[in-house]
Amino acid sequence: MSDLALYRRSSGDFDLAFDEVKGDLLTSDSLENAVVISIGTYARERKLGKVANLKPNVGGWWGDALSEKGNLGGYLYEAFPGKLTEVTARSVENLVNESLTWMVEDGVAKSVGCKAEIADEETMNVTITIQRPDGSDDAYAYEIKWMATDGI
Repeated sequence: MSDLALYRRSSGDFDLAFDEVKGDLLTSDSLENAVVISIGTYARERKLGKVANLKPNVGGWWGDALSEKGNLGGYLYEAFPGKLTEVTARSVENLVNESLTWMVEDGVAKSVGCKAEIADEETMNVTITIQRPDGSDDAYAYEIKWMATDGI
């Protein structure tokens, strides 16, 4: 499954990857694009009035209005109003796992798992492991700066 390749900038955000010599877009067979879009894109609010102070409001992707299957993205933002505690870390794990369940349902993965750990008073480390149908594992690690979520 080739997809346009993304790369993580030093600032932590993602951008399209280009071949610097040819100027062509690069492709990748990695599942990381799917992971980044699934957890980093905000799905339409399901708990109106109970989410973080996100600007703009979490309206989700417009194409979801046409889909009977589900939402693009996930609900990771629901954890942001909370303080950085072990309870919040478990909530992040559940929300990330929920946003990746489509991978198992669609046969892209055999299983998905998330481990969230508090690194310090301002940072949560999130590790996602995906077992592919052939049994091989892919792991991706992300760092969430909790102050940036406006959750404190």
